[in-house]
Amino acid sequence: MKIVPLSDEDRVPVRMLELGCIREYVEGIMEQKWEDFDQEVRQKLGASASGSFGHYRDSGLSFVAKEGDKVVGFIFAQMVPWIDGIEKVAWVENIGVDPEFRRMGIGYMLMRRLAEEGKEQGATVVHSSISPDNISSLLLHRKLGFLAEDRKIAYLDLGNQ
Repeated sequence: MKIVPLSDEDRVPVRMLELGCIREYVEGIMEQKWEDFDQEVRQKLGASASGSFGHYRDSGLSFVAKEGDKVVGFIFAQMVPWIDGIEKVAWVENIGVDPEFRRMGIGYMLMRRLAEEGKEQGATVVHSSISPDNISSLLLHRKLGFLAEDRKIAYLDLGNQ
């Protein structure tokens, strides 16, 4: 397993994986039918959408996990100059892992790589939006040291890393 920066060659497989993860969330946690979302709306969902992919690729904080040549996970993130009174925040837009590769530490590796690179770029905190209903995500954030108790936003202080 290797964690590498997001590149143009990852566009299609990451898009397919991200839409699969969004669909899983919509149907599982939100209990809505994917088909109820208009095709135009679905095309705009996610950080891998055509209007935002390049931004995240160029951020230097977005990565993919690859098993051989297969993309099995992704994290889209960017540096934000200011959030909630905190300067230089690494903001996690989305993270996902192929269902066949879950429970193997891939999400953990992606988040650690982001935290390391974010700190190197001067970030003081990693800021991540999480759904309190997504137990796997909550556990991942806690394992990494995020303050995520009963929050929709989790914080990781990089000064302690």
